[in-house]
Amino acid sequence: MAQDEAVIQQLMAAISSGDAAALHALLDPELVSHGALGDVHGPAGFEEVMIANIRTAFPDVQVRAVGIIQAGDLLSWRVEGAATHAGPFLGIAPTGATVRIQGIHQGRVTNGRLVEHWQGPDILAMLVDMGKLPLT
Repeated sequence: MAQDEAVIQQLMAAISSGDAAALHALLDPELVSHGALGDVHGPAGFEEVMIANIRTAFPDVQVRAVGIIQAGDLLSWRVEGAATHAGPFLGIAPTGATVRIQGIHQGRVTNGRLVEHWQGPDILAMLVDMGKLPLT
């Protein structure tokens, strides 16, 4: 079980560093990642979303997994981190704002690789931090 948690921590480190090779080594070839904008398939699709797209919008992104809980092969964790909004994100021009990166994620790890993933990023907090969703 500790090995599966290590996979999740290594995944966060690969996203933070932009290390595509390390990311691919942690992902099963048949990976499916489920998200609000649709499913992403395979390591290349995951890399496009998590490294190419995210790091274009937030080039200094740093994330970590906290509160990892495991039941069988299913893990749940909170993502916490921060980044500077320096590129377009969801059609929003760069604001230069420091943005909280947070959310709830689940995944299945088999043989040391992530095979299925459900993402729940807190987009509302990001929009507030960018000044695009006032709280008043």
